[in-house]
Amino acid sequence: MVKSIRNICQVSGSERLKKALIIIHLIVLFSIFTLHGFAQRYQFGDYMQFGRNELQKGHFNQAINYLNSAIRQRPASYEGWFLRGIAKYYLDDFYGAEQDFTESVKYDPYNAEIYHMRAIVRSRQYNFGGAMADYNKAIMLNPKNPLFYLNRARSHLFLEHYDSCIVDCNRTYKRKYKKQDVFLLRGTAQAGLENYDEAIKDLTIAIAKDTTKTGAVIQRGAVWMELKQPDSAIADFNRAIAINPDDSYAIFNRALAYMETTDTTAAFEDLNKVLEMSPYNSYAYYNRAILFLGRDDYAAALKDMDDVVALNPENIIVYLFRGKLKTSIQDYLGAINDFTRAIEIYPDFADAYYERSKVKEMVGDFQGAEKDMKFAYLVDELNFGQGDSISLERQMYLKRLIAFKGEFSEKKGDHDTPILNGIQIQPPYKQVLFATNIEKIVFFESIKVPAYHNNVITLANDESLVNMQLSQAELNKMVDSVSITDSAAYFLKKANLLADIHDYKSSMDYFNKALSGDPQRIMAWFGRANLMLKLVSLTQSDQDQTYLLNPIDDYSSVDDQHIPARNYSYEEVLSDLDRVIAIDPRFYLAWYNRGVVKSLKGDFWGAVSDYSKAIEINPEFSEAYFNKGLILIYLNLKTVGCQNISQAGEGGITTAYEVLKRFCNY
Repeated sequence: MVKSIRNICQVSGSERLKKALIIIHLIVLFSIFTLHGFAQRYQFGDYMQFGRNELQKGHFNQAINYLNSAIRQRPASYEGWFLRGIAKYYLDDFYGAEQDFTESVKYDPYNAEIYHMRAIVRSRQYNFGGAMADYNKAIMLNPKNPLFYLNRARSHLFLEHYDSCIVDCNRTYKRKYKKQDVFLLRGTAQAGLENYDEAIKDLTIAIAKDTTKTGAVIQRGAVWMELKQPDSAIADFNRAIAINPDDSYAIFNRALAYMETTDTTAAFEDLNKVLEMSPYNSYAYYNRAILFLGRDDYAAALKDMDDVVALNPENIIVYLFRGKLKTSIQDYLGAINDFTRAIEIYPDFADAYYERSKVKEMVGDFQGAEKDMKFAYLVDELNFGQGDSISLERQMYLKRLIAFKGEFSEKKGDHDTPILNGIQIQPPYKQVLFATNIEKIVFFESIKVPAYHNNVITLANDESLVNMQLSQAELNKMVDSVSITDSAAYFLKKANLLADIHDYKSSMDYFNKALSGDPQRIMAWFGRANLMLKLVSLTQSDQDQTYLLNPIDDYSSVDDQHIPARNYSYEEVLSDLDRVIAIDPRFYLAWYNRGVVKSLKGDFWGAVSDYSKAIEINPEFSEAYFNKGLILIYLNLKTVGCQNISQAGEGGITTAYEVLKRFCNY
């Protein structure tokens, strides 16, 4: 019955009180919604402050996490992009830093410091044309900042523009910046011009400016080496090592000095120390190979040269010298292959044609030898005397092809080999049991797949979150709490719980029962695929160690009675994941897991395609970026591979920055 307006207006005291409370609640709700906008602004400021604090502490990954939130809330603020670029720079993610500085400068195009920082990261990527343009822009906007001239001097020095380097050092000095860096750079440039007296003078001043740093001491030692005074050089290197006994660069340079004095025993000791401290240092392997050659130990020399090639797969000088070594041990086919590889990388490499010509003549290929010799002379004539007329881009390309990778830093981890198969891919996602609901909710919200979880089991790729301490009684209690009216759901839950306590045989039985009861149950296909993948890894005894991927789990503690009698294959795993994708093509974790399986099979292009599809569905899927990037680097598509690794680092994969440092920076 509808009340009249009169009846509605005639309310009792208690009703008036209820209405008053409703009005108050509405006012409070209105206030909450109104203040929400202010809270958003305060949250942006909070995230920015948190990011700054973490930057100051040197916690760069944490800073990136906070700055990601700030950028999402206010993408048109230059400062969020700028500070995140700074954090990436310190993590050696120069590509990612450049992208952030480019975004930052869009919103503040008159900020000289943004151009300055972008110039620095561009120079670290060998983009010196872009770097010089940015340095010039920064100086135009703020000609008083001495650091702009100082860092431009560094780029001039790398380009061997020694006169320009000295000019910029002098400009830095005139702007009241008189620290060690100025004299170190200027002294090094003077040495490049063979003004050794001036070089020694500047470097001696640099040493006096800061006696706690080794850079100027090592550089002066290098000048003594140029002056053919190895004993004076050794004295400086000893001084540097006394300042910092863990300075592998100083130890390496002392090894070179010992080689000049023919003290090969001391040189060997120093190079071995360098490789203990920085096992990915191809400089050290290369020079130790030379020492082995001096001892006529060709096998050891060849092994070290192989390590150099593994670390420098595009270094034409390495192929040239390994080819010469193979020639000396009469491995003519191997030598020809090395010279050919050098030519494939750089078709104008006259020395490689010349050496290949000699070997072809040795094996009776006189026509091929004559052709190579003619081409070597032709390339020499075309390139002779070009010097500075060679384009800047070509100069940088050549520098990359002949630059050894000298990672003079402490060893950061143990890997079987100093190549990509020492880096483990991100593991597949699977259904797991969490210790607490809070852990489950927090983690699950981060992967945004709310359609595929229940009160106990969810999806994760972090084994540390799994509760492996459940007793059989607790497990049965959890299983019994599931309604058995839907038998497929009951079997699926039991299968997952049994898998989590490593009873794989029983788990497989229950997955099969779940699928028999409901062939469209997506998580049964997904769970069975993951279980079969575990069993493949467990039962395979002949893993191909040449793949870049390591086994993804350690099942050494699994009891044999809990393993199914028959073996499973990657094809069966893929078949189940195909069924998942057919039921729900938007379930990006299935694409990702399928990429992992294809990676393990060695179907790298298939894996790249699946990771790309997962990223298309979820553009914030960091693990997919990481695995895709690793594979692309392995396939020698370094630029796009490193871009994907950078994206993974931005998304929170901290391992990404080790990959960037080792494989993406020159």
